[in-house]
Amino acid sequence: MRLHRNAVVVALVAVLLAGAGCREVAFPPAGSYDEVLLVTEQGEGDPWTARVRPYVEVEHDYVTTRENAFRLTVVRAADLEEFPVAKTILIVGVLRSGTAVGDLIYSLIGDGARRVGAGEATLLRREDRPAPGQATFILTAPSEAALEAALRERGPELEEQLEASCRRRMRRGLLTYTNARLSRRLERRYGFTIEFPYLYRLFSEQEHPPTPGIELMREAPVRDIGIFWKDWDHEPTLYERDALFELRADYVWRRYDHDRMDPNRVRFTWTRLGPYRAIRMSGYWENADTPAGGYFETYFVWDARSSLLWAVDLLVFAPGRNKHPLVREMRAIAETFRYD
Repeated sequence: MRLHRNAVVVALVAVLLAGAGCREVAFPPAGSYDEVLLVTEQGEGDPWTARVRPYVEVEHDYVTTRENAFRLTVVRAADLEEFPVAKTILIVGVLRSGTAVGDLIYSLIGDGARRVGAGEATLLRREDRPAPGQATFILTAPSEAALEAALRERGPELEEQLEASCRRRMRRGLLTYTNARLSRRLERRYGFTIEFPYLYRLFSEQEHPPTPGIELMREAPVRDIGIFWKDWDHEPTLYERDALFELRADYVWRRYDHDRMDPNRVRFTWTRLGPYRAIRMSGYWENADTPAGGYFETYFVWDARSSLLWAVDLLVFAPGRNKHPLVREMRAIAETFRYD
């Protein structure tokens, strides 16, 4: 990796969600995308708090560290007005009038209460509620047994729903000021589009083989978003992991001044990148010439129309820093990648 890569105002706003509904506030919420405000009837002592926590505080492996995407701040529904605004709110409880959490849910879901009352368990999302930039998720059912069943069914998807919402809202903020001129030039020259803010600069580009591609970079800490491509006559599978490994290995050795990967610390999985089905390769990179290393993930997307394999490469160099917030930011931008 090149050597020169090494190179809030906090607004506390009261959340007023009571009785007749939800008061809008006039400016974006304070807090971090890493925090989820969990609202239950009894707060920390509520049995639903203990049941929900493992589905939200999920640990992710960044090779050298293991990190949770979210940390929970827990509050009783009756005490909600005393807490500052959080970017992401999760309300969990039985839809039962006369309880603080039940009355809160009634005030938020409107006509949806009829479906819940008819026996349906519901996982709802309210974007920009109660304020612009916030998202409120509600998991509810007409009884404890139904809510328990709903949590078993929907719990495994809960963290990714929260994460996807965070990326959408983060992307909206990041792309307030996009480098549209450079994005259009890349489209004309290379046939793909990606939206990115002025926080990222064009670090390098190479139009011709054997290493065609571009890299966008933000400092500090270093976040690289690279896009490269190769002729490929079929959609790759997980059985071709050796070929995919070699594709990236050759690219980063040439383009990143002798970066390399540890083959014993690489994982492959099917996923999605924006609208596209993709294989994600993730693991640890290091440089053969300098004492540098870190986490990377690469999304391989096959373009059947052009018989091209696109690779969208995310790389971070942030010693001593949490990786997930940086990766979340790069994923939010990478999801704007389009080849058609």
